Amino acid sequence: MQYPKMLYIGTTKSHKHEIAQNVDHEAELRDLGFVDFGELEDEVNQVSGGVLGSASSKDFKNAFVPIEQFDAVSEELVLKELQFNVAQTERDQFKEDLDKALEEIQQLQQVIDSFKTEQKNVEPVTAETDYNSLTTPQLQKFLDEKGITYLKRDNKDTLISLLENAGK
Repeated sequence: MQYPKMLYIGTTKSHKHEIAQNVDHEAELRDLGFVDFGELEDEVNQVSGGVLGSASSKDFKNAFVPIEQFDAVSEELVLKELQFNVAQTERDQFKEDLDKALEEIQQLQQVIDSFKTEQKNVEPVTAETDYNSLTTPQLQKFLDEKGITYLKRDNKDTLISLLENAGK
């Protein structure tokens, strides 16, 4: 036999060809249903019932899905739709919660800002100290902290007057 050799599959009007390069390749193609062009069947011989375009009951059996498989797919589809609806509801609820949280954050920020402005406007209040209840060493310590000079022999009344005059 001479190679390359052309082999065909299909009918005389509608076919596909393949080129066999050697004996082994030709055997593979013939196993797959390829034949010589002269062996191709006519379109009329392959038509079911002798009418072009008609379908046999065998064709319909292969075209449909078994009921059990259809029911299983339907149940799975219903389950997936339910899961999708739950996920959408959870997403919507999350968005609402997020919007509420952002609103609350803005309100709290406004409160914080108002306190900051109030704090800037408030003058620091110095606590009035009852110097009479303090001892002489405590009064001397206050005077030292404020940088006021005094004499070690000054009595309590003198130290109190020095502190009161320094505050004015």
